[in-house]
Amino acid sequence: MFGRTIMGLAVAGTVTLGGCVSPGLESRLRAIEQRQDSILTLLRQQREKNDFVASRLGWRPPPDTSKQDIPIGRSFTRGPANAALTIVEFSDLQCPYCAQLAPTLDSISKVYPNDVRLIFKNFPLSFHPQAKSAAAAAYAAGKQGKFFEFRFMATPHFRNLGDSLYLALAHNLNLDMDRFKRDQELPEISAILQEDIALGRKVGVEGTPTVFVNGKLATDRSFDCFAGLISEAKSNR
Repeated sequence: MFGRTIMGLAVAGTVTLGGCVSPGLESRLRAIEQRQDSILTLLRQQREKNDFVASRLGWRPPPDTSKQDIPIGRSFTRGPANAALTIVEFSDLQCPYCAQLAPTLDSISKVYPNDVRLIFKNFPLSFHPQAKSAAAAAYAAGKQGKFFEFRFMATPHFRNLGDSLYLALAHNLNLDMDRFKRDQELPEISAILQEDIALGRKVGVEGTPTVFVNGKLATDRSFDCFAGLISEAKSNR
């Protein structure tokens, strides 16, 4: 309620700089607009934090079990296109819960390499300051065919993300280091992040990790559950 009240005041109080005003007044009005922008940004970040905590503690509406159409787009994938199980993960590389889930996804895709397809979607949360730089580094590794290797190596270090870690991981993966550094600055990365975030919001993603299995929201993300779904899907073919 408090957040919505402030949001309403901020929006209602927006001042347009059109028309003729004195330089001093224009300067003050611009300062007001900048403060309003800062307030709105803080409110958006707080809402993301609230949604994130709520999703972890179970304070959320019943899951939507309808099948979602989630296009691959420009996402990196691991596994065959005709796999029995397609697992789409919306993730944030600075998220501790994503780090907990990562070994399960890595294992299930390695134990069942012909039956599982992983699709990674970026959903960096605004209160994780290193999430976007980590996404850029993973993308740069992906340009050299090592996205999932980099992603799964990085997640245990979610508390220590930064350039030194990215370079160390790239070195361990025998990447072309000059290319790796250049590719982190590719302008397409920002567009891909925005595409993934917009898609996530469209299909109801509120926090990370959010996982869809064959288009349906997964509430049980254990190895045994995935293995059972593989057997079920294969028997129904």
